[in-house]
Amino acid sequence: MMERKLPLDLEEEILFRVPPRSLLRFRSVCREWNTLFHNKRFINKNFACARPEFMLKTYSHLYSISVDLNDDPTIKVRDLRFDDLRGHHYNLEGTCDGNFFLYDFHEGGGCVVSNPLLRQTKWFAKAKNICGKYMGYDGSRPEKSYKIIGMSECHSWDGITTTYSVSEFATNAYWKVTDHISFYEEPAFRSDSSGNNRVSLNGNLYWTAYTYPETGQYFIRMLDFSKEIEKSEKTFCVLPCKGKKSTTHTRVLSIYKGDRFSILEQSIKTREIEIWVTKDKIGNGDDGDNVVWIKFMTVSIPDFPIVLSHMSTSYFVDNNIYGKSFVLCCPSKRPKAAWVYIVRGDMCKKIKIGGVVFIKFDQSSVYVPSLITIP
Repeated sequence: MMERKLPLDLEEEILFRVPPRSLLRFRSVCREWNTLFHNKRFINKNFACARPEFMLKTYSHLYSISVDLNDDPTIKVRDLRFDDLRGHHYNLEGTCDGNFFLYDFHEGGGCVVSNPLLRQTKWFAKAKNICGKYMGYDGSRPEKSYKIIGMSECHSWDGITTTYSVSEFATNAYWKVTDHISFYEEPAFRSDSSGNNRVSLNGNLYWTAYTYPETGQYFIRMLDFSKEIEKSEKTFCVLPCKGKKSTTHTRVLSIYKGDRFSILEQSIKTREIEIWVTKDKIGNGDDGDNVVWIKFMTVSIPDFPIVLSHMSTSYFVDNNIYGKSFVLCCPSKRPKAAWVYIVRGDMCKKIKIGGVVFIKFDQSSVYVPSLITIP
């Protein structure tokens, strides 16, 4: 047996910085390295360091697109080949800890949570008249308690009756169905909790919102998975976007550095983009009172694509030795294709996503490949 050249703790410090796709090949190197894959602390540290990727969903396929932000940026496309998902009409409802949450709205379908890196899937029964909406976990417990929240709405003159249903991964069954009645109020929050304006951080769900009628004030709202349904939704913090109507500008929320927010605002008329990021990380249990925003970058490129808060477009920002980068995944109708745009300084590189079966382009999303297993 060869003498160990590095202390095990130093090896661990090196290994958790290795991309998770490469780490999968290292399991068989030695017993100590294989043990790390069952160490939650190591897995969480690796997840915090992993680089974002795009997930692209067409009618019949799922793909991951990794972006190498070097001096001459490139992309790599992988067909995830989830044969058991094909033939169904699954919509991507979000990601959490590198896991996808997909929901089939058609009769006979259900919920599925999938980790594309580990090739794991977990199926959930479909509750009657309830649509699966959000995935997250209760971060207040020592062990993460993953949940799926479903809901349906009934509109009447008196208000909106929202029926919620919560399913815990441990039970694999829907439970605690509650009805919550909300009434129309002025002013009221007009939220965009659909499409790519939803992000998961620390197990909670966040999205952008504004007051209606519009006052020029924009917010981040949150759904706290550690609370009861009636007490879980609240305003988290104010956005740096002010005085611009929702009809003239679009806003999209994303995650920065794995523990912060970034917000993109684009003028529909000029296509100019401004991006802010939070100065400090968002901790578990943070109430948002002390959030500070700093300007990350401005993108002024004529005829640049519109970044909509729709599931067909997604973005992330990065700051490495090559400089600040803005990376966008979006489709085009003519030609029918999907593209990755990388903007850094004066460079704007447009790369076609090749090898993709475009029967129908549905959705794209940013996610981080993860070694975190589905409970």
